[in-house]
This record gives sequence, C-alpha cells and structure tokens, in this order.
Amino acid sequence: MAHKAYGIYTHLTWHTRLRARCMGRVDAEQVIEVLRQAASQSLVHLHAVAVLSDHVHVVASFRPDSAVSPFVRHVKSESARRINLMRGQVFQWARGYFIESLSREHVSAACAYVVSQHRRHPDRVPT
Repeated sequence: MAHKAYGIYTHLTWHTRLRARCMGRVDAEQVIEVLRQAASQSLVHLHAVAVLSDHVHVVASFRPDSAVSPFVRHVKSESARRINLMRGQVFQWARGYFIESLSREHVSAACAYVVSQHRRHPDRVPT
C-alpha cells in the first residue's frame, strides 16, 4: 500500500466587485454554506473562514490532486448565483483572487488572523 504525505496550506482572499460593502448576514451565510459544500466535495479542509461585507478570507489545505482555481471559481460563481436569486438584484464578485502558500508552522497564525477579521474591521461585519 502506498503512503502519501502532503501539506498544501493556503490563505485565500477575494472581494466584491469594486470592493462594495454590499454583503449582509444572509449573504455571508450563503458564502459559508457554498464554501463548506465545495470543500466537502473537493476534499478540501477549511481551517478558518471570515466573510466581511466586502471580502472573504479562507485558510484551507488542499490535496495534491485538487486544483485551487476551479475550487475558488465554483465558490464565487455558486455563491453569487444564490445571492442573486435571494436578492432579486445583481451581486458580483471582483475578478480573480489572492492566494499565498503557508508553511505548517504558519497555519495557526493565519487562522488567528482570519478569525480576528470581525474584530479588526467592525465596520465591515455583515449585518
């Protein structure tokens, strides 16, 4: 039996179109639900998630056979579709995303940073 060891840790962020502070609490819940579903289907492990009114932070680990770009594309498109259906008006994400790789030693610090987002940006907490 083959043994595989890997540690592909990432910090991802993306934001709303024109960095508009337009996401409310219900929108944030949709983003989190889509993230969890996509992670479950793709075998991606979510370590920390923060959704603010204008951007999203995710610390996640990926398997070597997982691709980050299709994962983010799916989360952004499906969450926008759901938000648009709920609102009956246009919601858009900005193009692209930011990703940085993390060493195993930096995952806990990145998670703490992500978890602190609502405290760091109280004016951007979805309501």
